[in-house]
Parts: sequence; structure tokens; C-alpha cells
Amino acid sequence: MKFLTQLTKPFIGIHILLFILSIMLSVIIITQSLEIGKVVDFILTKHQYQISQTLVVILLILVSRAIIQSLLKYSGHLLSNKIKNNIRSKILFNNNDAGELMNLSQQGVEGVHPFFADYLPQVYKSMLIPLMIILFLFKFHYQTALIMCITAPFIPVFYIIIGINTAKKATDQMLSLNHFSNYFLNVMKGIMTIKLFKYDDKAMGKIEGYSIQYKNNTMKILKTAFLSTLMLEFVSMLSIGIIALEIGLSLIVFKSVSFYVAVVVLMLAPEFYNALKDLGLAFHTGKQSSGYGELIESTLEEKEQTTEVLYHAKNAIIFNDMKVTYADSDYELSIDTEIPMQHYVIAGPSGAGKSTLAKVIAQLQYATGEMTLPEYLKDNIVYLSQDPIILNTSIMNNITMFQNIDENIIYQYAEQLKLHDLFKNMPEGYETIIGQGERQLSGGEARRLMLLRVFVQPKLLVIFDEPTAMLDIESELIINEAINKLKDISTVFIIAHNKHTIESASHVVLVKNGRVSLHHKVKVSEVI
Repeated sequence: MKFLTQLTKPFIGIHILLFILSIMLSVIIITQSLEIGKVVDFILTKHQYQISQTLVVILLILVSRAIIQSLLKYSGHLLSNKIKNNIRSKILFNNNDAGELMNLSQQGVEGVHPFFADYLPQVYKSMLIPLMIILFLFKFHYQTALIMCITAPFIPVFYIIIGINTAKKATDQMLSLNHFSNYFLNVMKGIMTIKLFKYDDKAMGKIEGYSIQYKNNTMKILKTAFLSTLMLEFVSMLSIGIIALEIGLSLIVFKSVSFYVAVVVLMLAPEFYNALKDLGLAFHTGKQSSGYGELIESTLEEKEQTTEVLYHAKNAIIFNDMKVTYADSDYELSIDTEIPMQHYVIAGPSGAGKSTLAKVIAQLQYATGEMTLPEYLKDNIVYLSQDPIILNTSIMNNITMFQNIDENIIYQYAEQLKLHDLFKNMPEGYETIIGQGERQLSGGEARRLMLLRVFVQPKLLVIFDEPTAMLDIESELIINEAINKLKDISTVFIIAHNKHTIESASHVVLVKNGRVSLHHKVKVSEVI
């Protein structure tokens, strides 16, 4: 819970609001008990029925209590929404598996919602309401206050024991969902291959296994929730029973308290234990949220690792003892060289680390050591992967990325990339919605749209990751021609496997055997 609590520090104003509202609620609860005590005492002992003024006061108190409860709930939801937006914006910049990213940004983030919306406001209420009631009862009827002080600690003890176990179960549940979704996504991606090699029965069996594991972990959490509720109800009921016994003996046997005092105390006792009991239930929810919080924290900590980048006036990229490693692999890429700024082809065997090097330059991949870039490249590098990202929005928004750009410029470059007629002939023209579930672009069209983004919002260094891989000849020719034109306004690095591209390049960055070296003209035989 420490991580989730730290996320609330920037919103100190909401904390102050929760504190003030909880104090007001405490005063209202005590006042309500006093006023209702008067009504009951007047009717049952004094047989007076002219209590209209008191009833109006009670009505106002009940309305005020409902309003403050609503404000507390609203404050918690407001805090939750602000923090969830912050968490999502950080998670979406993390390089996780698609399934894990989807779960963390949706179920993971929503999993911490109860902590801020329910648990945190309840902490304030459960701290201040019992405290105010005990302080009042020490003056009003100290024997009850003493009983409350003795019995109250049993409730936190129970919910701490149960809550700690719940946090572990929630973490297990989220991990099992991550495994389930990642495997399911991979199966869907490779469904044709799985069918081809008749592996579908085994794949379905593993999916079923992950599903059952997730179901079992969810049921364990529900079982713990039901048991915790039962125990808290039992402890609260027993404590209220002891107070009722003491009040009964004092009123009937020892005649040491008035009927009015007895009524007020018996009305405050459930309020006292309900506040603690509600914290117990909220604590269970809070610990479940902390399980999701641990996964989010580990994800954000991974993202906090950033490559050390410096800037200088030289026209070269300098790598100083940089290394890239992966936790689940023996792979290591060592980069300790200087790359003068000019057009390069990045070549090397499959899996050697060409894309890794490109991502390090673009600051998308963490590496130890130090990288020094020319001053003019600050925020002026773009990396274009093999898989173009198409947003579920209009073609125009996909091109401009929601920036204000002159349409004539867009049309000019769309013509060069042979996209203008395609987009104009769509039902809504450039306003046609594309993406998941909408109009789909072919692989070549998506690559050209990605390239169009670079032309309308040019960067000084553009890195292409195999821009013509698996494309038809027409798309390949269009893209190669566009890249040649782009070289007039930007420095271009191209990751390539194509023999012609590699052997025709004047300058080559060779990534091989975990090392990076510069060459003038190379043969494909030297690359493999």
C-alpha cells in the first residue's frame, strides 16, 4: 500500500478535504445520537409528544449526513480518476507485451481504483469517527469508552491478518491473468501455423489450463472476502453485546445512569464499531488493490531506467561503453564507437541486435553507459518499426497525429507516396475512419502512411527498420523512391537484409557478434 499512498502526495488538497469532511461527519453522528436520544427519552419516560422542533433538527442532521457521505465518496472518486490517468499515461509508454500492457492499463489500473475511491476515504472516517466518539464518551459515560478501548483493537488485528493474505492472492490473480492473456494473444497471432502443424489441441489445452488457474485464484480472493466479513461481523456484534450488557446492568440493577444516557450510548456503540468494521472491509479491498499496485510499481520502475544521454556540438553520435542486456537471455550488445552523422545502412545477421541499436539511438531501449548526441538531435529523432501503428481515427488524424498541419502539404506528399487518390476515393475522403474494426489498409499502404507522417512532420534523424520487408514490388519502389527524397531533408539510417540495399550503401554500421563497427562498402557474405 506504500506505493499507492505515495501516488496521492501531489493531491494534498483532497487529503485536507477528506479530513475536514470526516470531522464534520463525526460531529453530525454524535449530534444525531443526542437528538434521537432526546426524542426517545421524551416519549418513553416523560410522555411528551411536543417535539416537532427536535424532529426538524434530526431531519436536517440526516440530510447533512447524507450530503457529507456523498461528498466523501465524490472526493475519493475524484482522487482515483486523477491518479488512474497519471498511471495509464506512464504505463502506455512502457515496452511490455501487448497482453500485459492491455491488462495493466485496464484491469490493473481499475484494480487500484477501490484503494483511492473506497479505502482512503474510509481510513479518514474510521480514524476520526471512533476517536471523536471515544473522546465524547469519556465525558458522557466513561465506562463505555473503556470497553471500546479494550475491544476495538481486535477488529484491526483480524483484518490485518486477512488483508495480508489477500494482497498475495491478488498478485497471483493478476499474474495468472497476464500469463493467460499473453499466451492467448500469441496463439491468435500464430493460429495458422498452429493449425498447419496440428498443434491446436495442445494450444487449447494450455489455454484451458491458464483459464482454470485464473478462475481458481479469483475464487480464493472471494473466499477470503466472505470469511473476513463473517469474522468482522462476529467481533462487532460481540463488542456491542458487552456494551449493551454493561448499560443494562447500570440502568436496571445499579441505577447509575439515566434512560437518556443509555439510549445515546446504545446508538453510538454501533456507529463506533461500524466505522472500524467498514475499515476492515475496505482494508480487504485495499490489500487487493495493493496486489495490483505491486505489479504496476514494478512496471513503472522498469520504465524509470533511462539511458544516460548527453549533447555536444560535434556532428557525430558517440557511444561510451554502452551495453544492452535482457534479464531472460544471455544476449549482450556492446556499443563503444563513434558514428559520424551521414546516411547509413545498419546490417548484420538476424538477431544480432540491429533493431536494438536503432532503439538505443532513438532512446526507446535502455542501455548502460553513456550516449552523446549532436545538440540539434534533441527531440529530433524518429524510429519507424516494421509494424506501423494505425490509430482508430480518421486518415487525417493518423497522418497529422492530431497536429495542425497545412492540408496542401499533406496532399503534396500523399501524391508522391501514391496515397492521395486512394484516400480521396474513400467514402469520407481523408476523414474516413481506419483501424481496428474499421476500414483496413494493406501492409504497403500502412507503411506509406507511416512514411507520410515523417514527411509532414520531418525529423533530422529518421531510422527505418526494414521499411520494404514483405511488401509487393510496387510498394517497395514507391517507398525506396520516397526515402531517397527524404535524404535531402533528414539523415536516414536503414536497417536492411536486402542484398542490393546493403552492397549499394556507401556507409554501413555492422552489428555482429555483440559488437558494432563502421564500414565503407561491405559484401553480404561479410554480414552473415
